[in-house]
Amino acid sequence: MKETSRTIELVLGIVGGIFGLLGGIFAVMFGMFASEVTMLGVSAILASIFGIIGSVLVVKNPKVGGIVLVVSAVWLFISVYLFGILGAVLMVLAGLLAVLRK
Repeated sequence: MKETSRTIELVLGIVGGIFGLLGGIFAVMFGMFASEVTMLGVSAILASIFGIIGSVLVVKNPKVGGIVLVVSAVWLFISVYLFGILGAVLMVLAGLLAVLRK
């Protein structure tokens, strides 16, 4: 039986993590005027790093990697909302693909 390639999930997760990192960095720079926004930006950066780790985990263990991606996407979305929307959408797509594909 041929094993399913997880390239799509890997690429979507990494690209989503990169967009999340950019959104988090933008929130940190924007948050120089408000400390709450700075902390949410740092939280978004951490969520993006966990998302990238989850996308790498998808290759070895798709279910665990997919769950990590979905949790990271929700975390990113809650942290910086519009700054991280693209990254969160890409990570949740990668996570759902990893969990639902056979």
